[in-house]
Amino acid sequence: MSVEIVIEDAAWQAAGGLETLIMQVVEAGLKQLPAPREGEAVILLTGDDTVQALNARFRGKDQATNVLSFPAPEREGYPGDVALAYGVCAREAEAAGKALTHHAAHLALHGVLHLNGFDHQEDAAAREMESLETAVLARFGIADPYAAIEGP
Repeated sequence: MSVEIVIEDAAWQAAGGLETLIMQVVEAGLKQLPAPREGEAVILLTGDDTVQALNARFRGKDQATNVLSFPAPEREGYPGDVALAYGVCAREAEAAGKALTHHAAHLALHGVLHLNGFDHQEDAAAREMESLETAVLARFGIADPYAAIEGP
């Protein structure tokens, strides 16, 4: 499996080094999988309006969200697509005190794992997915995105 990054919303351009980090994190994650799907996935870095429209159309939820994954059926010959919403991601990163590049790299990896059959509907599956994400991100100096944030 390979990925192509498409920047649709120019706001993402300000996150220096983002494309490189996403590619490195996703490639490292895919190397951990015994049999990643074949073909090329697209990671679309877009705006809230586009993600809101996709979320409404395909999930019946008329709101923007941070990341959406669209796994393609096996017969299509490619893994599917992932979309990240700039505004949502930027607000979440700021609220959590994270670098936007780190947050977006995590969400891109999360989305690509969904394309490869991972989910977090059941506790055991969620632990497996989160463990893989956390281990891969740590290799790039990115803090555990699932660690509890301690308040004052």
